[in-house]
Amino acid sequence: MRQRMKIETVLFIFLAVGGVLLFTGCSGEKAAPIRMGDTVASFSAADLKGETFSLDAHRGNPVIMRFFLTDCPYCKADTPVFNEFYDKYRDHGLAMVYINNNAADAGEVEAFVRDLEVEFPVIYNPEGTIARKYNVKIQPLTLVLSPEHKLLGALLGGVSEAELNELLNPYLQ
Repeated sequence: MRQRMKIETVLFIFLAVGGVLLFTGCSGEKAAPIRMGDTVASFSAADLKGETFSLDAHRGNPVIMRFFLTDCPYCKADTPVFNEFYDKYRDHGLAMVYINNNAADAGEVEAFVRDLEVEFPVIYNPEGTIARKYNVKIQPLTLVLSPEHKLLGALLGGVSEAELNELLNPYLQ
C-alpha cells in the first residue's frame, strides 16, 4: 500500500511539473532557429558608452556578433583574438559587437571590457532580448555575418583566428 502511494505521488509530481513546463514552454514568443545562409534580423541597442549599435547601420559590411559570459574561460581566452582581428580588419569594413546578458550588473561587464582592452562596441542586455531574438540558448556563441547579413557561421565556445579567416576572408580583401 505504501509503495503504491509513493508511486502515485511521484507520478503526480512528474505530471504536474511536466504540465507546467508544457504550458510555460508554449507561452511567449519564440524565435525561429537561424540556419546557415539565412539573413538575420536587425537589432539596435545602446552599448556601454551610451552609443547606439544598429546592425542595419553595418549593412554592406561583414559583422561578428559575440554572445559572451563575463565568467567564461573561453571568452577571456579568445577575446584577444577578436581584438586583434578587429584591429586588423576594421579599416576593411569589419564590424564587431559583444553582447552580454548574464552579468550581475553593467559594472561587471565594464570590468571585463577594461581588463581585456575591448575597443569595439559591447552591449549589456540583462533582459536577454537580443539573445532571444536570435534563439541563442548556449553561450559563448559567435555569429559571423556576410556583408548582406546572411549567417556564414555559428561558432560555439572558443574561437580561433583561423576560423574567422576561413569565414570572412572573401569579404575582407
